[in-house]
Amino acid sequence: MHITVYFRKGNKIPFITLLCGALILCILVPLLCSRCYFTPSRPDTPQVYGVPLHQMLMEEGSSGRPGTHRAIRYVVIHETANTNTGADAMAHAQLLQSGQNGTTSWHYSVDDHQICQSIPDDEMAYHAGDKRKEGGGNVNGIGIELCVNQDGDFEKTFQNGAKLTAFLLQEYDLGLGAVKQHADFMEKNCPQTIRDEGRWQEFLQLVEHYMEEPY
Repeated sequence: MHITVYFRKGNKIPFITLLCGALILCILVPLLCSRCYFTPSRPDTPQVYGVPLHQMLMEEGSSGRPGTHRAIRYVVIHETANTNTGADAMAHAQLLQSGQNGTTSWHYSVDDHQICQSIPDDEMAYHAGDKRKEGGGNVNGIGIELCVNQDGDFEKTFQNGAKLTAFLLQEYDLGLGAVKQHADFMEKNCPQTIRDEGRWQEFLQLVEHYMEEPY
């Protein structure tokens, strides 16, 4: 059976040609635009390598949570630079929930005993300082903030951050090369403590170690 589609001026295009064109568009569009390819978010979990994970999501449609879905390519490591007593993961998650942090936002806050999630993994956040640059940290990265509060144990926070990073890499089938510093996307000395103390390779090695263990 041969189906022909007729247009007003008498031109005609075989149906099979239209079908092939539609199929080609379905294949090419996601490849040409990462914002058109959405990475499904992982299932919820109450813990990561034994570290409690609390969901404290920001309000949908708020300035820091635009609800833009995207492909996940990176895990971006930050430090809060907030050394105040009590400035732990819960405090930062509450700050984001309150809407008082403006457009600045990230996915996870990590301290020495817990992880708090503020934005679903598959949604964009504004943490990398590169706006909506295609292939950038905001559009394609999961932002992790490590707490540096003076009453916390940064060594434990360091370990917990590596655990969360390892977990996310495995969940989204990413390699170690997908782990980035905030400084990779803009001129900022972040994560500052890790960079100043020359511990980035140590962090990556710890991530790799946890990737070899069941979570």
